[in-house]
Amino acid sequence: MCYKVVERYSVCKCVYFQHSIDPCSAYGQRGHSIQEKTVLVGYACARHSAHSSPTSPTTGRWPDSGYSSSKGSGR
Repeated sequence: MCYKVVERYSVCKCVYFQHSIDPCSAYGQRGHSIQEKTVLVGYACARHSAHSSPTSPTTGRWPDSGYSSSKGSGR
């Protein structure tokens, strides 16, 4: 089975980046399909983050997911 990885913003689902197809031996044959795998990145694209209301009205920004936060985990 062929796979195509597509990176999308997690809030608006706009495409961030499309990777090339990882072909299998059946690539290009009749009836063969390509399965799309989605990886969520960031929050929203520049177009949608500027026009949509943030989830935190006090800061005016999207909350931190914690994945790249500089706060230590205490371990």
